[in-house]
Amino acid sequence: MLRNASRTSQILQSLKGLYLILDVITLLCPVILSFDNRVRYFKSWGNVFIVSTIIAIPFLVWDIIFTEEGVWGFNPEYLVGISLFGLPIEEILFFWVVPLACVFVYECCKFYFRKFNWRWTNMAIQAGVLGYLIFLSSENPSGWYTLTTIIATVITMYFWFNSRKYAQIGVAYILCLIPFLIINGVLTGSWIEEPIVWYNSNHFSDVRMGTIPMEDAMYGFSLIVSNILLHEKLMQWKGTKSFSTQKVESMT
Repeated sequence: MLRNASRTSQILQSLKGLYLILDVITLLCPVILSFDNRVRYFKSWGNVFIVSTIIAIPFLVWDIIFTEEGVWGFNPEYLVGISLFGLPIEEILFFWVVPLACVFVYECCKFYFRKFNWRWTNMAIQAGVLGYLIFLSSENPSGWYTLTTIIATVITMYFWFNSRKYAQIGVAYILCLIPFLIINGVLTGSWIEEPIVWYNSNHFSDVRMGTIPMEDAMYGFSLIVSNILLHEKLMQWKGTKSFSTQKVESMT
């Protein structure tokens, strides 16, 4: 097992476009499974693209500013070398790839977990997120990454708390968090010699889950949940419903 882990590490370290490969891997599964007759997620691609573009704007501004200020940065050894606005193309694609994958998980949850009552689960997750934020604020209240992550999470929590009818958001976030942290583990240096994304220790809590800053879980929460919420809202504004919603309603 140790030999296989060492071999995997050597392969990962030799990949020049590793970040781009991670983007492709993240996208691959939801795209392939989008044609499942029970969800037919491909019908929502257009809506998700619009939503992810809207949500990407503040995240990209955040990313650009923090990259320029040295709060975080990127290791060119794992990049293809194409940049835009000072960000590697892989980082920009991240804000479309992750939402597409995560909204897919959410749509699956709406169908497969439709009979469950998630009220207490959601309340527990929301309480856990708030407790997590309190811990972060106590660790490094003046760090820019810590502070902005807390603000983004509180804003996202506010909108989720006021959208109680979307019962599967909590379980979708938990399910998305698992692959998100695995991919993020590689980005922050797990199984490779140097991180693809590095962080300035002055600006975050310096408490890590392996190689992953604790702030990243809440960064992921803000990105994932905000895309799911806006996805639902946009469908509502357009007067349309995702196929999974139509399928569930036809079965009740």
